Amino acid sequence: MRSRDVISWSVAQGAVALILAGCGASEGDGLGRAQLAVGQELASEAEPNGTALQANALSSDTVVRASLVPDGDTDLFSFQAPAGSRVYAAVMTASSTASQDADLDILDQDGTTVLETDVFNGSFGGLSPSIAGTPLATAGTYYARVRVPSATVQVRPYDLHLKVQSGAPTAEVEPNDTTPQALPATGWIAGTHTNASDVDSYSLSLNAGDTLFASLDQDPTRDLTQFAAALAIGPFGSGFDIQVDNQSGPVETPYSDAIFATVKAAGTYRVTVTGSVTAGDYGLSVSVHPAAPSVGCTTYDSANVPREILFGAPTTSFIDVPGAPRIGDLNVSVRLSHPMPPDVDVYLVSPAGNTNALFTDIGSRTYPNLDITLDDEAAFPAGHFTLLNGMMVQPELDYRLHWFDGENGGGRWTLTLRDDTDNSNNLGVLSAWSLTICDAPIPALSCSSGDAPAALLSADFEGGAQGFTHAGTADAWALGTPSAAPIATCNGGTQCWKTNLSGVYNASSNQDLVSPPIDLSGVQAPIQLRWAMKYQLDNASSDHGWVEIREVGGANARRLWEFLDASMTTTVGSSNLVLQESAGWGTHYADISGYAGKRVEVVFHLDSDASVQLAGLAIDDVSVLGCPRSSTGEGGGTGGGSTTGEGGATGSGAGGAGTGGATATSGAVTSGASTTGEGGATGSGGGGAGTGGASAASGTGASGGSTTGTGEGGATASGAGGAGTGTATAASGAVTSGGSTTGEGGATGSGAGGAGTGTATAGSTTGASPNGDPPASSDTTGGCGCRFAGGDEPPGHGPRRSRSSRCSECIAGGCAHEAPEEILPR
Repeated sequence: MRSRDVISWSVAQGAVALILAGCGASEGDGLGRAQLAVGQELASEAEPNGTALQANALSSDTVVRASLVPDGDTDLFSFQAPAGSRVYAAVMTASSTASQDADLDILDQDGTTVLETDVFNGSFGGLSPSIAGTPLATAGTYYARVRVPSATVQVRPYDLHLKVQSGAPTAEVEPNDTTPQALPATGWIAGTHTNASDVDSYSLSLNAGDTLFASLDQDPTRDLTQFAAALAIGPFGSGFDIQVDNQSGPVETPYSDAIFATVKAAGTYRVTVTGSVTAGDYGLSVSVHPAAPSVGCTTYDSANVPREILFGAPTTSFIDVPGAPRIGDLNVSVRLSHPMPPDVDVYLVSPAGNTNALFTDIGSRTYPNLDITLDDEAAFPAGHFTLLNGMMVQPELDYRLHWFDGENGGGRWTLTLRDDTDNSNNLGVLSAWSLTICDAPIPALSCSSGDAPAALLSADFEGGAQGFTHAGTADAWALGTPSAAPIATCNGGTQCWKTNLSGVYNASSNQDLVSPPIDLSGVQAPIQLRWAMKYQLDNASSDHGWVEIREVGGANARRLWEFLDASMTTTVGSSNLVLQESAGWGTHYADISGYAGKRVEVVFHLDSDASVQLAGLAIDDVSVLGCPRSSTGEGGGTGGGSTTGEGGATGSGAGGAGTGGATATSGAVTSGASTTGEGGATGSGGGGAGTGGASAASGTGASGGSTTGTGEGGATASGAGGAGTGTATAASGAVTSGGSTTGEGGATGSGAGGAGTGTATAGSTTGASPNGDPPASSDTTGGCGCRFAGGDEPPGHGPRRSRSSRCSECIAGGCAHEAPEEILPR
């Protein structure tokens, strides 16, 4: 398999095709103005997903970023397909800092039968797979399985592109060699090459930041009569295309090609199919993934240009960013010219002092003008093609822009360029550069009750360890002021934790820093964990760092952050200057509402092999915030009952238990419940008098008192007064939300009807679990159904912009809170 740049409008020798020059995006105008698009929207993986039952559901046109971790991992993704459709899929492994060898299977609806498989038809990674046009005979759920070829291999990360095409493709219309045929809205073409020199070209309009996925099926009839072809996208720069060319493949899979690109500017682009060896039929699928919305993003252009690029001394240019934006996403645009672009090494220094490389030794003297936007979410990394003009690309393989995420972006940023070859004739110029910073402030916690969030843990370590402990093999965690670059400060103040304050972490270590137990029994969703972190680690194939929350004792652990990148050092310039790269200080946060009612602890972990040791992990400013539970039981907080009665009774409506959780309900007042409460019970039926003689005040819970009366419309209130914790029983016309001041587990009648103008229908008396959390599954009474997207695990290291929801708590009257997935720095 070959990836290559191809020449513009010219006649080459032999069977090399004609490639069109076109009216694409203009080169170099408005740097920093068109880059507000922040790259393609990526779905994320949720582990475990190694079986069909655990498969992550995908749409029929998507890109998912995931990792095959740990060694030997397998990921399954499900998708829906109508009868007679075809699926086009390809895996991009070129940005993996571990192996780039992955296999791809399309599985039938049983989740095990392999319809087609591929191991190296792809072009974006050493042994990346591509499958194009797999027929799906019947409607239903199918699966794409991405796996590694052996139990000792990881891929970190990969992108899976998937597109399901249904209906009938549009037929190719000749002539379309020099004048492209407009691509249909479906992006699906059935074409024929009449001879090896035929060229079929298709045009489409793209917006800045759009990512295009083109997939070529070279045996649509599945008769193993292979059609060897090449696939290209362009024009970029001064009219050049990028091209992939596959002329070999495993017998079990028809030949295919796949190509991706993220465009830097809006314009008209083309996809071209060339017959490099033989004639034949093909199926072409083209899908476009728009840039994610640029919420809170601002582009800052450097006024400190142009700058000459000279040998020996570094060339620097700066941008001053006002304010204090918290970086949620960072893109860097660079425009330069140089007779030998591979001589130029470029790195970026943040106001916090983090020095991270962007690219080194990429490009070709064939293309002396470089004009790119670097974006972690772009289609492929810089250096995959030697043409670097008019594209958005990821930083070069070993570098990551997300190392800047979470830190304060305000202040002076410095771009440094070094020419690493001594040639006085190779003088270059940096003509422009810019930063796009997407501000992502940590959201303030808002309690539905109106109460202020409670601080369950607040550790800045200025007064000592504050209950944190550490242990392990070759453990070097210590509290104090770090003194060794690149980690030589704390996030705030002078005291923080680090794996060796004065140097690198120990070889062959396995060490944990553990928070004190955090009691979440008195709070309900939302609950948020925050921590500040700075780190420098060796390649994740050898050294590992992660942050985890778990119940005290180790049960129910969940990974909140994990290092999956390359070694955070590199050499630049003619003097082989070693850059000590780093990430942070950045503020991270996670929603941990799923642990409400439990005692938990947070673990900061590092382990290492015997080879390379770097600065390690530093931790500061750890806090947990949560919303207080109601003093009278689980029923408070959102106003209690529904106006229609959860059991379906219509009419005058329930008097919601207010902020304080009053347990008065529509049409009936139990003898143990307050009739008012904050928020005011407004049961229009007035409540029947308590004839059972219960005289207990609110909060004590009479165990035997019964109230029988008739609410307006005839709803019979036959429920008992508020009983003690976990024992109250709500019947038709009455709801108790615990009844007592200690009623955290007080059963809430999930179907108790409000007194209305008809007869209220009593529902079940399913209540909260003993720890105050909702049942794990949806109830069956028409009440609140807790929804867990992708299980109770988050996309552990997935892209920041992916979203899912988790219903964290159910109470009488509906879902109390649906928490957005935590947003972690990537």
